[in-house]
Amino acid sequence: GGGIGGGGGGGSAPQVVVAGCGVAGISAAMHLARRGALVTLVDPRPPLTATSQYSTECYRDFFTDPALVPFMSRSVDILEELAGEENEIRLNRRGYAFLAASTDGAEAFERFAEAASSFGAGEVRRHRGGLEGYVRSPPSGFRQPRLSGFDLVYGSELIRAIFPFVTEEARVMLHARRCGWMDAQGLGQVMLRLAKEGANGGSARVLRGSVAGFDRAAEGGAVSRVHVAGSEAAGGDVSVECDAFVNAAGAWSSTIQALLAPEDPLPLENEVHAKVILNDHLGVIPQDEAPFMVWRDRVRLDQDDDAREGFLELDDTADGGIVNSSSWVGPQPGGQHLRPSGNGRVLLLWEHLHRHIRVPEEPDMPLDSFLDMYPQLCISGLQAMVPELARYEGRLGRDTTIDGGYYTVTPDGRPLVTRHGASNAYVCGGMGTYGLMGAPAAGELVALHVLGLELPVYASACEWPRKEPFLNRPVDLLDDSA
Repeated sequence: GGGIGGGGGGGSAPQVVVAGCGVAGISAAMHLARRGALVTLVDPRPPLTATSQYSTECYRDFFTDPALVPFMSRSVDILEELAGEENEIRLNRRGYAFLAASTDGAEAFERFAEAASSFGAGEVRRHRGGLEGYVRSPPSGFRQPRLSGFDLVYGSELIRAIFPFVTEEARVMLHARRCGWMDAQGLGQVMLRLAKEGANGGSARVLRGSVAGFDRAAEGGAVSRVHVAGSEAAGGDVSVECDAFVNAAGAWSSTIQALLAPEDPLPLENEVHAKVILNDHLGVIPQDEAPFMVWRDRVRLDQDDDAREGFLELDDTADGGIVNSSSWVGPQPGGQHLRPSGNGRVLLLWEHLHRHIRVPEEPDMPLDSFLDMYPQLCISGLQAMVPELARYEGRLGRDTTIDGGYYTVTPDGRPLVTRHGASNAYVCGGMGTYGLMGAPAAGELVALHVLGLELPVYASACEWPRKEPFLNRPVDLLDDSA
């Protein structure tokens, strides 16, 4: 229960301040404004210019956590609604294809598909002797009713009949279908436009500046004003009256929480999220056919003694550096992935390589603490799946770049969308690897909390403290290292 009640009725419209003008904050503002609230979005940066700008832009509706499947299914429903007839956000349904050459990889795919399916992510179809019933993904668009659930394809011959550029070693492919990618900036702009338009007497505005403090009723009481520093539009510092406050500040959520309730910190940590943008001038990855592709098995980067010695010499962690190359000796966890991103570009990622990097207390953008060798390491690791990528060994030019932002994660991998820090203060975040795709549902959920409306079934899984601890962090095929 609780909340401040919606607008549109006889009373005055509720005023809500949302900290953070990335996809989570803008989604919260859109859902609040459509339900009659007057929203002020506060951020020192222009909209969508922190981590939201550096997303891999993907979405999926399958997880091995029973709470995340309905949460993400709802989010994908909202994405499809926002895309509209014109598909303004360029949503596609290429799917996620996981590949493995090992027996235990095949068993993991079986378990994963069955678990996700049992939580509502769609049926599992198996293809052994032929591809009857397997539907190929079109290059663009998402309105294909048969592209849901999972296709398990067995045997190198069948896999390569679909994706000829994949290694002959691949024994099994799990193709998850209600997945793909989109234009993240397009999504942000559509949500921001709808937030500003509002409905039922609600609307949203953007105020450039930093949240600097709060006025609260008696000890531990409700937030009545939010102080904003350095707003050029307002001629300096300004304070904004509010009936509720939402912290959707991504990597800066904990900084803002420390101003609001220092005795009640959020269970959030920031991790580096880095991606390589490869200029695929050799055309190794077909832009119109390739899905989001993940190699599941372990691989080796140290192919010979010279490579091993080189890695050991290069390591500078003893001197406080970030090159932990001695850990590149021996088998590396799978989870390296790629997707085509248009104009001959291909995105390459391998999360585990940056996991050791400590993020500063006060995160900085744009991020520059990346491994210089990250492009080469991704190319080496992904050759197990796409052998032709070997043609780029030692041939990566300056037109192959690295960028990234932050994953803000919770201890159990579930979102943090809950009342926290004051009776009328809420947090919306903690979505780690699925921040962009989860933002539509998270923004809706926090709006329902703020306005005291009926909550969906997955709401309790997003509260803090957790009512029922989720003890085993879910197996995620995107990252075998956790």
